[in-house]
Amino acid sequence: MNRRDFFKLAGLAGLAVIPGSSIANRGLSGPAPKPVAYEGPFWMFVNAAGGWDPTMLCDPKGRANEETVDPINTYFTDEILTAGNINYAPVGYNQTFFEKYYQDLLIVNGVDMQTNGHDSGVRHCWSGRLVEGFPSLAALIAAHVGPELPMSYLSFGGYDFTAGLVARTRSGNVNALSRIAYPDRVDPSDPNSGFHSAKAAELIAATREARRADQLAGAGLPVEASAMNTMFTATSGANELKLLQEYLPDEFGDNSLHRQAQIALAAYRAGIATAVNLNYGGFDTHGDHDNAQGARLSTLLEGIDLAMQEAEAQGVADNVIIVVGSDFGRTPRYNDNAGKDHWSVSSMMLMGAGITGNRVVGASTEEFKPENVDPSSLSISDGGVRIEPQHVHYALRELAGIVDSDYATMYPIVPTDILQGLLG
Repeated sequence: MNRRDFFKLAGLAGLAVIPGSSIANRGLSGPAPKPVAYEGPFWMFVNAAGGWDPTMLCDPKGRANEETVDPINTYFTDEILTAGNINYAPVGYNQTFFEKYYQDLLIVNGVDMQTNGHDSGVRHCWSGRLVEGFPSLAALIAAHVGPELPMSYLSFGGYDFTAGLVARTRSGNVNALSRIAYPDRVDPSDPNSGFHSAKAAELIAATREARRADQLAGAGLPVEASAMNTMFTATSGANELKLLQEYLPDEFGDNSLHRQAQIALAAYRAGIATAVNLNYGGFDTHGDHDNAQGARLSTLLEGIDLAMQEAEAQGVADNVIIVVGSDFGRTPRYNDNAGKDHWSVSSMMLMGAGITGNRVVGASTEEFKPENVDPSSLSISDGGVRIEPQHVHYALRELAGIVDSDYATMYPIVPTDILQGLLG
């Protein structure tokens, strides 16, 4: 399969490989190194696209009674539920989820997103910076630990800007992966349906390698050699994709996040993925807020629950890190359409390896405005600091071991006050 046919097939199938140029490989004229199977922690970033409502989730605010004028929510304060140290709203799938995972969950409330715009909000949430040009944390991690892997950074949507540090793979089509993994078969599922005999396939492979060597030898500029290496890495990932096929389940779930997680976890078990964006939308509930937001939150939490069950079944749950966030929050009052509009205060939920659960850091007032926290004790303090996404990202960079890496230095996040022990 030549370069044009590869990208044509990938595009038609819904899978896009966006070549990035690993800085570590720039200027090389030799063949790209063979990827080493990844066995480190698997990072799963879950984006609730559109702006969720934390007051219906992990930062609950109820109304005192039936006579409450212009309430923040329709449920009552005395209906708010508790699992361990975590309070949550009496909505949808919340009780099932929080009762099951509270011992693993770290909730960060009162996060100041500093914007109520979708593009800037999702960028701030997942890069840690409000300004443009910063890669997502998932891309930064993938570039550091596995830039040569064929699906190191897998994305199903959300903010997945890479700044050219690593290739990004987008896919929602499992059949496409089979077709790309076995381009020499008429039927990808039938090993005996090859287009060529075994001897012919060997000759084709040898000729391809010789041609690549000639092309690299004739590269006149380092950037040209780097581009060739990137392309060769992308097109030679068939063996790894074949391995992926072995880990994909026979049946995929009905929940969108669950399906995404099934593909992502299979890629991780195959040793070809390090980080993934999972994405679920529909949270921009400007009308019929309670019904629409409640339904989306239920599907979101059910999807995360099913993803964790999948990880358990695959035997990798102890090596998975999940971070959940959104563009921003919703207003503390309903509009004329029984909806809620954009609000710059949000929450984040984290769980997994290296994160101490059954904890809540930060808070918001009854009017859903952020409270300050003492950076040392993490207790609420008027003289403390306001939590921003950068505080969470700095802690996650530390957990990933990249806070002092070359890539992190290129895209610095250095809060004036670091929240000590944020992750536990």
